[in-house]
Amino acid sequence: MNHLENALNEYIGKDLSRFHMPGHKGAENFPEYFKYDITEVEGADSLFESSGAILETEKRFSEIYGSGASLLSAGGSTLCIQAMLAAALDPGDKLIIARNCHAAAVNTIALLDLDPIWINPRDLKGAKAAFSENPEAKAVYLTSPDYFGVLSDIEAFADLAHEHGAKLLVDNAHGAHLHFTPIEMHPIALGADMCADSLHKSLPVLTGGAFLHLKDASLREIAKQKMRLFGSTSPSYLIMLSADRCAEYLETKAKFDFAMLNGKVANLRYKAFEHGLAPKVRNVEPARLVLSVKSTEMTGEEFGRKLREHGIEPEYVNDEWAVLMASPFNSERDFERVSEFIEDTFGNGFASFEERLSKMPEKAMSVRDAVFAEAEEIETEKATGRIAARLNLPCPPCIALAVPGEIIDEKTAALLIKYGINKINVVK
Repeated sequence: MNHLENALNEYIGKDLSRFHMPGHKGAENFPEYFKYDITEVEGADSLFESSGAILETEKRFSEIYGSGASLLSAGGSTLCIQAMLAAALDPGDKLIIARNCHAAAVNTIALLDLDPIWINPRDLKGAKAAFSENPEAKAVYLTSPDYFGVLSDIEAFADLAHEHGAKLLVDNAHGAHLHFTPIEMHPIALGADMCADSLHKSLPVLTGGAFLHLKDASLREIAKQKMRLFGSTSPSYLIMLSADRCAEYLETKAKFDFAMLNGKVANLRYKAFEHGLAPKVRNVEPARLVLSVKSTEMTGEEFGRKLREHGIEPEYVNDEWAVLMASPFNSERDFERVSEFIEDTFGNGFASFEERLSKMPEKAMSVRDAVFAEAEEIETEKATGRIAARLNLPCPPCIALAVPGEIIDEKTAALLIKYGINKINVVK
């Protein structure tokens, strides 16, 4: 039963005069779905105080994912990340965090005045060293899968965090489907204490639909309170309704569909490897295909043009990589087009590698102080020795090259320029 959909249909069936937001009033001259675009009227529940239809939808997702509690978000994983960090940590707390985090995490660190201890992505040894030097760290924060679909060893990181009395927090924005793959890969099942899922990235849900999953159900109310701090007071019922409708699909068809999808993408990945377009990689989420643009000696613009000539619009393409995100709702023709593109394209097997920092930049001031400090924009080549005032995170590679509060050294400046960041904001 879709509880939220039933509640909205019951409201619509009353044929009430809508003297409430939004301004279209569900009038017949608008598309059919507009009638579901309402505000928190009687019977439709309220997202941040969920006690009726929305609560029932949240309980349903909790059962689907096997969490202690699951909290609906109409503000994407950004809202989930904000609430997750705020629920797990207090101002001034230290957290060990992988450098490939989303900008939302760094922004939240600034707002909450947290103290990040940076490690390279998937660096378990680095996390152990960080705990040795910072035994008071309250959490480990990972992004898994990353933008290229590469997974961290969630179980190993969970064990490490729990050994030190800390929580494991996972930005699983690109992995809401991982509970439905033939091998269980979802962070909550693998030991994470909290994780943020962007449903809309891989499941049939409108953009902005997401869930914050909690291992410990007792944290539900505090997490709701923290969501309220950051979230809009007018969450979209269309987004929430799309998540509500997705539940039945997840309960009945998702496991079969993703098993079939895994096979299709695996075949394309192997063909790409044979054509020198993709490295042989392990620990990659199964719905994503990453092709090496650099191996073809084409520019990103040329590679993108060739993809579009084959009828393909990629998630992202630059001079190094092209990212293709598949779902069970891609047609057979979609996969045929990718296969035809691969057959028509050859590379030399070269693959760019993820940027990893041999040494984390020196911290001169807190992230919060730097973000709110008076800043000026200067040429990056002249920034050596200055303190970064804004996050500089090229995507891809999605590695924070300069975090607010860090001193920009020569290597950092060179990397920024390499990724096209020729001007940078620094503290005055």
